[in-house]
Amino acid sequence: MGNPFVWFDLRTKDAARSRSFYEQLLGWAIAEVPVGKATVTMVGGEKPWASVVPHGGEHSGWFPYVQVDDLDAATKKAKELGAIALQAPADGPAGTYTPIQEPGGAVFALFRPRA
Repeated sequence: MGNPFVWFDLRTKDAARSRSFYEQLLGWAIAEVPVGKATVTMVGGEKPWASVVPHGGEHSGWFPYVQVDDLDAATKKAKELGAIALQAPADGPAGTYTPIQEPGGAVFALFRPRA
C-alpha cells in the first residue's frame, strides 16, 4: 500500500476515562511519555502507534494520519476531489499534517514525516 495509515490520535473529551476504558477493555499499554516540552499519553508500549489527546472540538473520536510524500500536492488533489482542508498545514512532533474532511464526511490527516 503506497500511502499507509501511520498514526492515530484518540481525540476525547475525557482523556482519563478513555484511557481507563481501553486499558480495561483491550489491555492496551498506555503511558505518559515526554515529547519535547510536553507530555503525551501514548498507546502501544515500546512501539507507540497512537496518542490520547484531550479534545473539546466537534470531531471527537479516532483521528487517523495517512502518510504522503508531497503534502501540498496531496492536499490539492483532495480538494479537487471534493474534500475540505479543515485548517492550514500544521507542524506536529513527527512531521507536518493537514486535517481533511472527505466528501462523505470522514475526517483524517494527510501527513508528511520530518526528513
